[in-house]
Amino acid sequence: MPSTTSTTRNGTERVYFCANTFALAGWDVIPGTDSTLMVEVPGSYPLNSSIVLFCDFDGTLTPTDIGTALLRSYSIGAELEKALIQGEISVIEFYQRTCAAFVPEATPDRIAAFARQIGLRPYVREFFAFCRRIGIDVAIVSDGLDAYILPLIEEADLTQVPIACNLLRWECGRPQAVFPWAFENCQQNCPSPYPCAACKRAVLLSWSPPDATVLYVGDGLSDFCPAFYADIVFASGELALWCREHGLNFLPYSSLFDVRRTLEQLLRHRGLSPRYLPQQRRQRAWVEE
Repeated sequence: MPSTTSTTRNGTERVYFCANTFALAGWDVIPGTDSTLMVEVPGSYPLNSSIVLFCDFDGTLTPTDIGTALLRSYSIGAELEKALIQGEISVIEFYQRTCAAFVPEATPDRIAAFARQIGLRPYVREFFAFCRRIGIDVAIVSDGLDAYILPLIEEADLTQVPIACNLLRWECGRPQAVFPWAFENCQQNCPSPYPCAACKRAVLLSWSPPDATVLYVGDGLSDFCPAFYADIVFASGELALWCREHGLNFLPYSSLFDVRRTLEQLLRHRGLSPRYLPQQRRQRAWVEE
């Protein structure tokens, strides 16, 4: 993977790039006729800044995947993961079956307490405050469940941040998963080996102003699709490996402090502007959908 370094007064930042831009594939523009429902949880606002940042939750804002740990501890997540990996069931079906199989002890309060035991990564609140201070609108996008996401967001006093995710609701005392951001065509064309229940690409396209610079921060499989439509991608883990494999430019990071430092350097050098190809992909998607 070729790379280059740029030196600033604050040090040297390694930037990964590819000689060939990722070829437009069948999932580059997902055709559709119905617009995706815009769900605001828990009382969010449309993004209207000239720079917007979408951030994954599990593994990015948290030290581990809380959703996976929760469903293994209080349901049949471990049993169904094999079927998911082998393609026998979809992510939506995985959530439907695991949420329906929650043990009686998995009450909303118990789920919230489970999430708080893991908590957010250090510096999350400070990072969001930094973005707000420099005029970057931030939204959280997750293929997880609001039942464990919202308690941590509320505890960090970040309830003003828009969140798009799957929902866990109790109907007549029985838990069930709800998918406000499920997108049928994405299920068929998503680049992830396990198409998301909450289409992050749909969120990015729905919430980004037409002329905004779109930033994305993520680490996992569910981040593949939205990263392709972002102007600047901060990637770690599986997302970084996928970006390398498919020739998608990205900036590596280990912590949110790394992301902040890079943003400061880009702002200083006026590097936060829309990139031609991602902007064209977004425009095509807006027109065709």
